[in-house]
Order: sequence, then structure tokens, then C-alpha cells
Amino acid sequence: MLYFRRLIWFIASRMLLVCVLLGMLVCGFFMAMNGANIYVVLNEGMEKRVDVILTRQQAEELNKYFHADFLIADAALEGALNGNSAYSDYIITGFEYDLTIEKLWAWPWDDYANCTVVERVPAITGSVISSRRNEVSERIPRWQGGRYDITLVKAGGQWKIVGMQQKTVLVEPEENNDGLETEVLVQ
Repeated sequence: MLYFRRLIWFIASRMLLVCVLLGMLVCGFFMAMNGANIYVVLNEGMEKRVDVILTRQQAEELNKYFHADFLIADAALEGALNGNSAYSDYIITGFEYDLTIEKLWAWPWDDYANCTVVERVPAITGSVISSRRNEVSERIPRWQGGRYDITLVKAGGQWKIVGMQQKTVLVEPEENNDGLETEVLVQ
């Protein structure tokens, strides 16, 4: 009987260890899967948001990345689409975009995630609309990026951005006439 009890305890302890390891692997897999999906939504969604603000084109594609309530409440998007943007007097032909994800956490069993990102647009190319050439500067205004706390929600198997709060303002450095950049500090 003693040997039988030891055998059962040995088998049970090994099965428990295997179950714990499998549970950790499954949890890690779903965390990695959620992290990868969120990373794609953040990168593509935030870049598309900047693209719509700058060019005022293809705004319907934002529905892939943002919740409808967020799109209605976003003042920058509303200003751009209403013609009240600093970029409405310009034809933007291109821009460089940089999004750095500083913190990202999503439990595999939760339907929401929180992250901190830093958004920058170091270069914008374009020209003034011909009818406004004498009224506005030839220099395209610098993008006001920043550090954001972003909240995402998973609905119907898709992650969407539902909230974005700016924590820090980052203004891109200006270029001098000699091609050197000067930094603009914002406190």
C-alpha cells in the first residue's frame, strides 16, 4: 500500500507540474497574441489618424482602428475634417511617422488594454494651396506630438482604440536656414 501511495503521489505531482506549465504557456501565448494585435492596431491606427488630419482623405478607414465614440469626440480629427486645422491651407504629399510604445499590458482574460506611447512626426512635406499662397507661410506647421495614455477594448475579436489622453506635448525641432535643427522645448 505504501508503494501504491507513493506512485499515486508521484504521478499526481508530475501531472500538476505539467498542468501548471501548460497553463503558463497558454497564458503567455495569449498575452503575446494580444500584444501583437494591439501593436499593429496602435501603429497603423495612429499613423492613419495623422494621415487623415494632414490630408483630410480616407477618414472612413479610421473605423478599422478606432471606436466610433472616440472618433466623434476627437477634437483634432473634427478640426481637420471641418477645415479648422493648421494644415487645411496646405497640400500634404508625405510625412515621416514614428510611434514608440513605452508600456503595453493586456491580460489574456481581459477585454481591455492600457498602453503608453510616444508619437512623433519629424518631417512633413507639401505645399501651400495656390489660392492661399499670399496669405499663409510657405513653411508647413510642425506636428505637435506627445506622450499618450491609450485605452483599447476588444469587441467582436478586434482591438479598437477607445480613449487617448495626452500626458506630454512634444514639438518637433525647427530647421535653420543653414539646414541645422534647433530644438523647441515645451514644459
